[in-house]
Amino acid sequence: SGATLPEDDEIQTGRDYVERFLEPLARSERLRGAVREHTEVLAIGRDRLLKTDLIGGERHTHPFRLLLRANGVESTEHADVVLDCSGTWRHANALGNGGIPAPGETEAAGAIRYRLDDILGADRARYEGKRVLLVGAGHSAATALDQLRQLEGATTIWVRRSDGGEPYVLQEHDPLPERDRLNRLGNRIAGGTEPGFEVRAATLVERLTKTPSGAVRVTLAGARGEETVEVDAILALVGYRPDREIYRELQVHECWATMGPMKLAASLMASDAADCLAQSSAGAETLTSPEPGFFILGAKSYGKNVNFLIRLGLEQIRDAFTLIDGDPTLDLYEENAVV
Repeated sequence: SGATLPEDDEIQTGRDYVERFLEPLARSERLRGAVREHTEVLAIGRDRLLKTDLIGGERHTHPFRLLLRANGVESTEHADVVLDCSGTWRHANALGNGGIPAPGETEAAGAIRYRLDDILGADRARYEGKRVLLVGAGHSAATALDQLRQLEGATTIWVRRSDGGEPYVLQEHDPLPERDRLNRLGNRIAGGTEPGFEVRAATLVERLTKTPSGAVRVTLAGARGEETVEVDAILALVGYRPDREIYRELQVHECWATMGPMKLAASLMASDAADCLAQSSAGAETLTSPEPGFFILGAKSYGKNVNFLIRLGLEQIRDAFTLIDGDPTLDLYEENAVV
């Protein structure tokens, strides 16, 4: 395919993964004509069926009907099998208390970034010398902390829901040295003594108000009651959720907590793996739902569970094709595999 695999000790960025692996793969001879770029799936249903028609296996006699949009033009396609690998990245969680938008959040949207910016590169001017509100306590937040501390004159107010302890769990002999470095940095900044940072643990965002100058006045609620801070930019690194709208006419059993497919969600919740690296495929059957021939794979299959790894997604694809082909011994990644 022309793709080049990274060395075992290489620290690869998302851009590296796209440019060196995904794009060459999409343009490879075997996929020629199969990849439609700039095409959005708007909805998935069953031809001549509604969600309430038939139950389970009987529905497979009616092909899937997909509503697509490309270059502003809508059309339909039919399919026997659908793999929903659309991820969660486009659908960020809200910033406010309780997981819903805070009053004023929509109005202040121009000052908020829900994904990690290129803080030391293309987006540097947005943060350098500015007062920044950072909300979140995952590894995206730790990465932002690491980059913000390298900017001249930036002051960061770090808000997180968890209490005043160390927010990052350290893994003994962590095989990922960069993760270990970020975890230790996050815990050090959480201690509240790092120059350029103000820490607000056990704190929630209650309200946002735009000011005439373009800044945002943010009302925070914490252990000391409410306080108001004024900031120039907001990084809301509070996670993502799956878009379930596109398959609302299908019979999909979902977890009430994570919003992922129920069988896989139950397997993940029952797992006692303390480190995401210790995970392995949960098996092909956990990828099935009451809707025959419909599979949710990749990050979207984990819903709001943050422990997804690309390696697991690749294993899911192999597992799904054993079901699609009806051959439990099939390994799609073998060079001479025939589906």
